[in-house]
Amino acid sequence: MAKRVELDAPGLDAILRGRRLVRWGRLLILVASALVVAGLADLASLWLMSQQVPTTWEEQPLLLGLGAVFLAFALVLAGLGLWVQARGARRARTTPASFLPLDEERRVTEEIRRFEARSSGEIVVHLCGRSRTGAIMRDATETFTRLGLSRTRDRNAVLFFIAVRDHRFAVLGDRGIDERVPPGFWDEVVGRVQRHFGEGRFGDGLVAGIDLAGEALARYFPPRPDDRNELPDAVSRT
Repeated sequence: MAKRVELDAPGLDAILRGRRLVRWGRLLILVASALVVAGLADLASLWLMSQQVPTTWEEQPLLLGLGAVFLAFALVLAGLGLWVQARGARRARTTPASFLPLDEERRVTEEIRRFEARSSGEIVVHLCGRSRTGAIMRDATETFTRLGLSRTRDRNAVLFFIAVRDHRFAVLGDRGIDERVPPGFWDEVVGRVQRHFGEGRFGDGLVAGIDLAGEALARYFPPRPDDRNELPDAVSRT
């Protein structure tokens, strides 16, 4: 009924490069924080000195200059660090929000709608950060129930569950569709998704998996006159 896989290492090159950028961004932010502390400490010590030793108006900029330089440099580094970290996160796709760019998410949603228009079945894509329990199938099964996929009229919902940071995903089909598809069908769905995922083409992988699952739903569960959309088509996230 379901399958769990781990992405192959060759397909993670772009993700690993993105993660390195995230780490560099964090390092820049850490250095910026240290400069802020140093700058504030310098300004505080200079202020104390100015209270003990009177200074002229012309001498004030000289006393405050070093601390101001620290703070200005810190702001530049912090901004650069945030930019690098955000860029790395987009490349690494390490969060549910960054896993699918807007254009890819739109394609996935359109593919879901296209097949649901030809079937009474339901398809849901769910993204989470990490496996909550450490067991991807357990998380996927809990999500399947929590999102209401087990309550469709014909028990014919399909879930694509992706634990983004773990680089694992599961495909679950409910009892109604599982009883009708031929043996090895879910392996075929998983294989089609994994081929694209292994190359870092996550949107293409989901579209390919939805295409195969959708064909089965359209074949075994054609639309009924009283059909209604039982579940949202948009990508779900936690």
